[in-house]
Amino acid sequence: MRLFRASVVAAVAVAALVRPLSAQTGTYPFQDAWYWGVYGGQISFPTSVARTIAPTIGADWMITRTNYALHIFAEQSYFDAVSTVTDFPTGAPRNVNITDLRRIGANAMIFTPKVSIIRPYVGLGYAFNFIREANAQGTYYSTPAAKDTVDGRINAAKSAGKLFGQFGLMTTLGRWAPFAEYTVMPSQGAGSWFVNGDGFTSAWTLGVRFNFGSSIEKKW
Repeated sequence: MRLFRASVVAAVAVAALVRPLSAQTGTYPFQDAWYWGVYGGQISFPTSVARTIAPTIGADWMITRTNYALHIFAEQSYFDAVSTVTDFPTGAPRNVNITDLRRIGANAMIFTPKVSIIRPYVGLGYAFNFIREANAQGTYYSTPAAKDTVDGRINAAKSAGKLFGQFGLMTTLGRWAPFAEYTVMPSQGAGSWFVNGDGFTSAWTLGVRFNFGSSIEKKW
């Protein structure tokens, strides 16, 4: 949370510094516009073994109306961590090395009234989450069938769909729209998924979006 507060302060400071320049770059309405953006930050998630903090990067697309927007994104986090699956036939936890997380999702965004040059917003959406690689620790299995069973559990634990919520701050500077965003996704006790430790999965990001023009076809 301290990192998110710092990111918000940084975003506001940058917006204040470049505001005079933005006044010279023309007017590009926020309403009914296409935005494409890139961002980076960090994600924090728990497994049954430990909590991991990892860098994340992504790209997004946003189509706006007056007070709401549709938002679609794809991102990847980079890490090496350890989780567990249930071993067979013992039923004991078996450690699994997991690498990187990919997320693809969409959400609805609602913009609240502006505060000076800042547009606060909240969002609710759904994301598909994929662990890029997962390999069991150790090579011993009681039988070939036991190995097949564990491998099947590992494959099943690599992906899960989850609801998430977000809070963000954005400003518009000509065509550019810097933003800071905080995302929370429930993952505690998430069944057989690898990300199922105590607490929530959360992420903060800083990025910028670019207004590519109106999303409404003009008729002449």
